[in-house]
Amino acid sequence: MPGAAEPAWYVYGIVPEDVELAPDASGVGDPPGQILLVRHEDIAALVSEIPASHQLRRTADLAAHRDLLDAAAVEVPVLPVRFGTVMASREAVAGELLSPHHDEFAAALRDLEGRAEYLIEARYDGQAGEAEPREAIGDAIAGEVSEYCAATRVRKCSDEDGADVAVLADTARQDDLERAIGKLADDWEGRVSLRLRGPMAPYDFVAELAPDQ
Repeated sequence: MPGAAEPAWYVYGIVPEDVELAPDASGVGDPPGQILLVRHEDIAALVSEIPASHQLRRTADLAAHRDLLDAAAVEVPVLPVRFGTVMASREAVAGELLSPHHDEFAAALRDLEGRAEYLIEARYDGQAGEAEPREAIGDAIAGEVSEYCAATRVRKCSDEDGADVAVLADTARQDDLERAIGKLADDWEGRVSLRLRGPMAPYDFVAELAPDQ
């Protein structure tokens, strides 16, 4: 009788090696895979075992991928790995991803210490958007919150009735960020509604990693 096929290892992101995993942390797959760590010196990869034949489901598995990274970003700095990254073994994760890029990953994690991404979503009320270009709204939001953020980025928004602004901010200053957005919301009442999402992994501020990078 042929032996069972070797598993593959799905990679989510890079974190400090001393991170503590939540007991119920899970990832892609059906049933969802248990999250484990592959460590190399002072960094580690968040991984889970999946059948080599598993076909990733764009909606469900992408949501699981991002949910895990966003949950991690609340507690520790995290570098996202590109959705769909699968490696042949835990040894490959350490030897082909972590070891060759150790210094740059470790430096990036140090730069992100205590920080996470937040997304400010602005949506026009009624016909207000006709008189106020999206770029102007995005720039106004970025300017209002810049003192609380290490970086800001006005995103291209697929919704023609709004603007999105991604910010990289200290999680300790989330209250300040919320107050600044609340002030803007009061100033723009009846014209623009605002929503703050996060903390989340810094997708807009670090390139999503892949093993061949």
